[in-house]
Amino acid sequence: MSDSAVFNDFTEVLSSQAAVVKKLVKLEQDFSVSASEDDPEKLDALVKEAQPDLLNFRGLEKKRIRLADQLGWKGLRFSQILSQVSEDQKLVLAPLFEELRTALHSLSDAQESADRIMRVRLNDVNIIIANQRVPKPFQDTLA
Repeated sequence: MSDSAVFNDFTEVLSSQAAVVKKLVKLEQDFSVSASEDDPEKLDALVKEAQPDLLNFRGLEKKRIRLADQLGWKGLRFSQILSQVSEDQKLVLAPLFEELRTALHSLSDAQESADRIMRVRLNDVNIIIANQRVPKPFQDTLA
């Protein structure tokens, strides 16, 4: 495969990764809403819906790493890649790198929000459990 074909595949993978991450951001936001609304059925459905996208992203990441290696960019950060490529390649790569970086940042923010809401919900459950009376038959079994 020629370097230009590998480069084109690399840019397609970056674009696909950004699209998958944007979809995951939406799922994380929906997850936060469902968690705050205490909707376990919707939460379960969202987790199942996210699984294929997570696997897809993992596959795309492996492909991106393999293609970067073929292009001589093994282990390089996006900024390091941009410093090594031609101006024409830089014009193609810079917006893709930025789109992916922005999408990943949004995903991180959405995950943090969902985690905070889940911790609050878990705390609510713990409070309810702590305030429950232990039935008489089970009182002797608690040590």
